[in-house]
Amino acid sequence: MSSKAAGLPPTFNPQQASRMYDGVEYKDFWDDPAKMRLDKLERAIVRKLLPVSGQRILDLGCGYGRLASCYLERFEQVVMLDGSITLLRQAQETIEERATYIAADANRLPFRPGSFDCVLMIRVFHHINDSQVILSEMQRIISNGGNLIFNYCNKLSVRQLLHWTLRRTRENPLTIKPTGIGTRLISHHPAQIEQLLKQHGFTRTKYLGAGILDKLPADTERFSSLAEALTPLFGAIKLAPWINCRATLSSEGQIKTSQRLDDILVCPACHQELTRQAFTYYCRGCEASFPIENGILDFRIG
Repeated sequence: MSSKAAGLPPTFNPQQASRMYDGVEYKDFWDDPAKMRLDKLERAIVRKLLPVSGQRILDLGCGYGRLASCYLERFEQVVMLDGSITLLRQAQETIEERATYIAADANRLPFRPGSFDCVLMIRVFHHINDSQVILSEMQRIISNGGNLIFNYCNKLSVRQLLHWTLRRTRENPLTIKPTGIGTRLISHHPAQIEQLLKQHGFTRTKYLGAGILDKLPADTERFSSLAEALTPLFGAIKLAPWINCRATLSSEGQIKTSQRLDDILVCPACHQELTRQAFTYYCRGCEASFPIENGILDFRIG
């Protein structure tokens, strides 16, 4: 694999998108000196967007736990979910018993309605082919007044506008329709995102932009502080390559207050009750079974 592609899947299968990072050393992507400044900026953004405290957070697409330090001390319960067993094991090695580890498809989550008062979904949305499905799942599992914090690749960024103006690409960034469907990098128009959030009951949105100043050659603490200070402006004008969003759900569902993980779990295939056995969860409805291996609950289907 070339250094340019280090830490990213060499191939992409839309039917197996949830498992695309299995066997991939995703840490290599962020260990690249060119990405370290963006990593630092994204951590600062996540800390700004997260509530100062909460009951239960889901880090959806947690990877190897890159952002765990942003929320571990803020929530009573932490659930880390990814499609890759490889990355979950890496997260488990670092975070240990401070979190619960679940392997699952983002579009078929094994949780009851209102299970979380916060869902963090960073570097995930651009892999999802059907935005309606994933936001419906977010609407289902987040409680009333809970927050969804996520980011998306912006098709209206300055770079995309410039490439289109210079005819380096045929994709018109001004159209609402997403680009890159069926690939590992789907770009969305800010107007479409706002529309989708409203359709699924999310309001009180806040946007922070990233991916502009971190690409410039300067590498000083003052410059990093400037990039962080400008994130509200870049989010407001919606021209940054990455738009980070916090949206609050307005619904009737209240968070499930039980401290027991089993009380919020359901079958990801049919949403029926589960029975926990020694090393397996068994669905009473569709009779599917889901193994528990080395502390990781595997709710992946197929």
